[in-house]
Amino acid sequence: MEFNYNLNEIFQNYISKVCNTLLPADFNGDRKRASHVASQVADIVDSMGLASAKAQGLHHPITSAEKSRNCDHTLYIMIDPRENHGNGSVVGILKMGVKHLFLFDATGMVHEKETLCVLDFYVHESKQRTGLGKIMFDYMLEDKDTVPCKLAIDKPSQTFLSFLNKHYGLAKIYPQNNNFVLFEGFFDEKRDVSSSLESLENSYVSEKSRHEKEVRDNNQSVTDRREREDYLPHLYGRHTAFKPHDTMGDIIGDGSTGHNQSPTRNGE
Repeated sequence: MEFNYNLNEIFQNYISKVCNTLLPADFNGDRKRASHVASQVADIVDSMGLASAKAQGLHHPITSAEKSRNCDHTLYIMIDPRENHGNGSVVGILKMGVKHLFLFDATGMVHEKETLCVLDFYVHESKQRTGLGKIMFDYMLEDKDTVPCKLAIDKPSQTFLSFLNKHYGLAKIYPQNNNFVLFEGFFDEKRDVSSSLESLENSYVSEKSRHEKEVRDNNQSVTDRREREDYLPHLYGRHTAFKPHDTMGDIIGDGSTGHNQSPTRNGE
């Protein structure tokens, strides 16, 4: 979309972040300049918001300068600085915001949470199917440090759903009563945490069992050793009893006669 002023004097980058001040995040200028730029950005936001609503068949725009001023949302604006005789044109807008929502998972369980949401996404018709929309969406994902399946999408059009399926493989939808749409993987962080806790618990139980077994084995080893050390047959019982002098033993022991004399080898 083209405007009758130089967009390159407003936006220093292909993609700029705009918050409720309606000034680019990297804006640098005095108060007079800030007022002038904010007025031009408001014009851009209103125009792109109307175009987005028309493309989605909505009666009222989701995105406007007034709404942007009154909420803590982030608006990404992408331009092509080469067009419009070097004055640049607006390629698209992407509005993100955090909302407090009640969301249902696949089992029907409700979750109350603060959720990052895609509130509006529009690429001008002249720039669609050129890959620029994905560039802008990827920029947002990196800036917000998130992945597509963790986003809640507010009333996505069929075109947007096709975009998410084509570029990010988001196909399984969890529709919500509040017109938001979630995708498979949105609630996985809870299962991941549960699995991690279960794994840690199993690891702890396993380690505890191993330690207890080692203690039992060590105790048994000590007990066995003590029993072996304590049981000395030559010091107890009949082994220490007084033995009278045995004359027959002497006769046998002197080797002079008797059947107990050891035989010699080879008649020696």
